[in-house]
Amino acid sequence: PDTRKAGSAGGVMGYMKSGSQKSLAAGGISALVLFFVHTQLPVRPVFASAIGLGISAALLSVMGSRFKKSGKIFPAGVVSLLSLVMVGGYAHGIMRSSHA
Repeated sequence: PDTRKAGSAGGVMGYMKSGSQKSLAAGGISALVLFFVHTQLPVRPVFASAIGLGISAALLSVMGSRFKKSGKIFPAGVVSLLSLVMVGGYAHGIMRSSHA
């Protein structure tokens, strides 16, 4: 799963459906930060995973709340599910790297 694509897709969908520039900006910023995380994982895995964990947890919180209110699968449900998976992945990466 790739939250970079889901975040940017959710931002684009929010903009297209309602003209929400906030959705477009938030999706773009989260995608850029997660791209940075992707580039840093091989070099600084704990640092990158910590940033990825924070962004994924924030996306999970915001989009999970929207999904709970609206019940709409896309984009809120999809981004929430991907963010949940990525929170687990980043947490696992941090724990594994700290034991190495």
